[in-house]
Amino acid sequence: MRPDNDAPPALPDDPVIATGTPLGPELVAGLAPDVGFAVWQVLRTLRLWTAEPERRREAMFDPAYMDAWERALLTGSLEPDVRFPLAVIVGEMAAYPAGEGRLSWACVCVADWALGHGAVRAGLAFAEAAAQASPLQARYAWLAGRLLRTHGEGRAAERWLRRAYRLAVSQKDGETQARSLTALGNLSMQRGSYPSARALHSRALRVSRRWHLREQEGMALHDLFAMALRDNHRADAEQYARGAFEAYRSTPFRIPRLAHDLAYWWMEHGYYSRALRIFTAVRSHLPGDDQLRVVANLARTYAALGNREEYESLAAEARSVMQGLETLEIPASALLEMAYGAVALEDWSEAGVLIEEAVQVARGRDQFDVLLTAEALSDAVARRDMAPISPARADSRAGTSEQLANDMVELLGGDLTRLAQA
Repeated sequence: MRPDNDAPPALPDDPVIATGTPLGPELVAGLAPDVGFAVWQVLRTLRLWTAEPERRREAMFDPAYMDAWERALLTGSLEPDVRFPLAVIVGEMAAYPAGEGRLSWACVCVADWALGHGAVRAGLAFAEAAAQASPLQARYAWLAGRLLRTHGEGRAAERWLRRAYRLAVSQKDGETQARSLTALGNLSMQRGSYPSARALHSRALRVSRRWHLREQEGMALHDLFAMALRDNHRADAEQYARGAFEAYRSTPFRIPRLAHDLAYWWMEHGYYSRALRIFTAVRSHLPGDDQLRVVANLARTYAALGNREEYESLAAEARSVMQGLETLEIPASALLEMAYGAVALEDWSEAGVLIEEAVQVARGRDQFDVLLTAEALSDAVARRDMAPISPARADSRAGTSEQLANDMVELLGGDLTRLAQA
């Protein structure tokens, strides 16, 4: 097999991207003082260590001190899920040469623990540390970029994702090439750079097909489906959606999100009953923060069908879900969907409040696509204009759209894990 021949994006000359995460109190916000100090101290030392050329690392630290520090972590009272990987990091810094793979993996373990405990800044810092400790490993760079993008750090995410792509090309790692291009395309989409997003997703599709990567092919088709929806190219959209659906059969855990996105398009175009079937079927399959997406869109759909009671109940549920979010990527768009619902019910005051909240959140996360949509909807609300709400359309019981909807509802009603094992 051969790597992607497209010219890789430009990268800085420095082989390790400098992190912008500050080492102040905000790094360990939310953690107990003892574990917070341990995390901060290890990260600070690790940054000093990675900043030095490899030939100078051997003499950086006193071996006796590092050995005592490692033993203190191993036998201490912190949770095992964090103290053991912290101890591995200290031990590897003391060794010469250090085992890059063990060191980076320990950093990933700390990042996973920190994100699971709400310490987002610490989690992202250790994800970047994993990539810095193994500067020639494309997959650690991709992981850092993906996590940074998920948590709204677009600029830092782009640097790592571009680096991951270039490393993957040089190492003939087709999977990381495709995943990096997909993530960069989604980042461009979020920023409103649609031509760039389309080009990146098209490249991801070519790479995934060249390397026979069905899951990545499905992801690229899924993203191209989203682009076709934005451009209102219905025939292309349904073709991409059907292709993604078939490609995802080998990794069916991705089908719920595709089903949700297809239902969203049907909702936007007035096929509310069809959208409601999919949203209802998919709800139990979407984990964690994605629950907010489907709850907000269910609220909008019920509002378009004139059911104020269900809209208000679901809008209240969405507010509750927002309080426990792990990421900050979703709330702005969810608030906007609820605003559309308020417009459908001609509750202009509530719509204005929701739009303003969405704008405030989106500005802080560089979500320019949300800001553009919010501006257009705000203008409509100011004019008391119902144009943003599509009139209800009758579902056709024949044709490819209805068949695709039926196939998805049938699949979502079954056991997706069994499909994965088939």
